[in-house]
Amino acid sequence: MKSAAAAPARTPETLGLYAAFGCLGYLLTALGAILPQLREERGLPRAEAALYPSAFALGLVIVGLVGHRLAARLGRYAIPAALTALVGGAALLAASGGRLGTAAGALVLGLGGAGLVQLVPAALRAAHHGDGTIQIGEANAVSSAASVLSPVLIGVALAHGLGWRPAFAAPPLLAAAALLLLTRPPRPPAPTTPADGSEGDGSVRSEGAGSGSRDGAAGTGLAAGEGGVGFWGRWVDLVLAVGVEFCMVFWAADFLGSVKGLGSGGAATLSAGFVLGMAVGRAVAGPAVRRGGRPDRLLALAAAVGLGGFAVLWASPAPVAVAGLVVTGLGVALLYPVILGQALAARPSEPVRAAARCALASGVAIGVAPLVLGALADLTTLRAAVFVAPVLLLVLLARCGRRLRTGSAS
Repeated sequence: MKSAAAAPARTPETLGLYAAFGCLGYLLTALGAILPQLREERGLPRAEAALYPSAFALGLVIVGLVGHRLAARLGRYAIPAALTALVGGAALLAASGGRLGTAAGALVLGLGGAGLVQLVPAALRAAHHGDGTIQIGEANAVSSAASVLSPVLIGVALAHGLGWRPAFAAPPLLAAAALLLLTRPPRPPAPTTPADGSEGDGSVRSEGAGSGSRDGAAGTGLAAGEGGVGFWGRWVDLVLAVGVEFCMVFWAADFLGSVKGLGSGGAATLSAGFVLGMAVGRAVAGPAVRRGGRPDRLLALAAAVGLGGFAVLWASPAPVAVAGLVVTGLGVALLYPVILGQALAARPSEPVRAAARCALASGVAIGVAPLVLGALADLTTLRAAVFVAPVLLLVLLARCGRRLRTGSAS
């Protein structure tokens, strides 16, 4: 029986880190919710509008490659600097009237967001004596809740004629200002050795995955790479899964408006259905992984649920289509934490390098998949181009099915 002392501590420092992660979750989905408005304001083709998420992804890649060096130089001020870059990029994006300024804002936003992804989980572990698993999960729960909130607020602002800018930039700016003015900078995480393995989670995209990614490795009792499933195989799986996720995050609002005929406010608000489904799915990720047997079986089931949800989204009128969007998010939710856990387990002797490579996979997926979807929408229609997402799911499903048929341990 656990004592009361074993309950997770929520110190002011911990709550501040939760709030910083919430700002990241808010702005990540907000960027997708405002893409239709940016296109309409500036007369952009979808391929050019998709360059803004690609600029965000570029920031993720840059920080994944060199961010640890800058964080070491900044020490305890690294997280305040990342948070300032995050909300400063959002303010620049909202205030800019030109394409270059908007792209620069998205890039700075991406740099700050990627910095938080690397630093917040590590800081939570440092604040809780090298563990912090519960706190990392709670931080991601806050991020998931904020990611659902932003499309709703943007939709309400649009419906009331306020435009997207106040709802996009003001909440995270106010929250970040309060954090920076009222809280002390968190302690920098202590350096870890490669054998420790604890730095891995802090070096990859963690929003919405959190402790679920750790359960993905530990809950199965299997090490990825056994039976021929190596790190780079899981790296490819990760690109596919993250590509699906961000195609939906960035294009759901446009699809609901352009294809399903919803107004701008309604489309932005109801696009939250996808991240709502993901939040629910990731809330149960740990138990699902522990009870799901072989990881590839669980991944195949999750991909099948995502495909079923997409079929409903694509074929149904607006009210039912939103339910399909929620089901799609529910299926996609489990892919990232399970694959990430398996990828990190495939390189137990090089956790930091493996985590950096996983961050690179996320950056590639976020930078390429939504851009390809946007370009195809310009060449054909958005209704046809959204099939990029289920095609990625089908490829992942086929890879899992092949491994299950050949008896490879996952």
